[in-house]
Amino acid sequence: MAERIFLREVRLENINKTLLFYQNSVGNVSCVVWDAALVLTKYLEKQSSKSPGWLKGLKIVELGAGLGCVGVAAACYGSDVILTDLPDVIPQLEKTIDLNRAAWNDKGKISAVALTWGRNKPGDFEFIHQPVDIILLSDCVYYEESVEPLIETLKSLSSKSTEIFVCQEQRDTEKMKAVWKSFMNKLYEDFTASKISVYEQDELYASPDIVLLKVKKK
Repeated sequence: MAERIFLREVRLENINKTLLFYQNSVGNVSCVVWDAALVLTKYLEKQSSKSPGWLKGLKIVELGAGLGCVGVAAACYGSDVILTDLPDVIPQLEKTIDLNRAAWNDKGKISAVALTWGRNKPGDFEFIHQPVDIILLSDCVYYEESVEPLIETLKSLSSKSTEIFVCQEQRDTEKMKAVWKSFMNKLYEDFTASKISVYEQDELYASPDIVLLKVKKK
């Protein structure tokens, strides 16, 4: 099947910004803006409407950023954002950053850095330069073999003051249910997690099939 590239628009109504993303009709990951990313993006928008200065000046890291929708939105609200993903995804993230420069440039900062999850050494995070205030993850829990490396990276990146937002579509195959259960079991060893109800989320961009968690280190 030949790939087809097209533009996806995501509106941030409260600041009158339109974000743009190159989507690819062929591929499984890092090719489209997934529903979980939209839910988390619109949650940030809603909370920023309630507390306009909430994200201003915060150091934010998005893990498994894909097309970078959530992180770019955070930069539009004044955050200093680092989008991270595997090395082969970084060129696409850099295109996303440039494509949306007019939306974020007058408010926040944003960059893209390659980061492979796992037993990271302290030097692996020198690019951050300061403690991380918020970590963002949307649809990052997909493969059993990535669960433990992801947890290790969360432990390395976070402090007890770091807020972690995990947004994940609950897929109904037995394999995906098992992967999510494995992730949550390992997460609870070092973190607490509370579910953000659909009533606290955007009225349109929320679904009982997409769980949104606020996670803190114990």
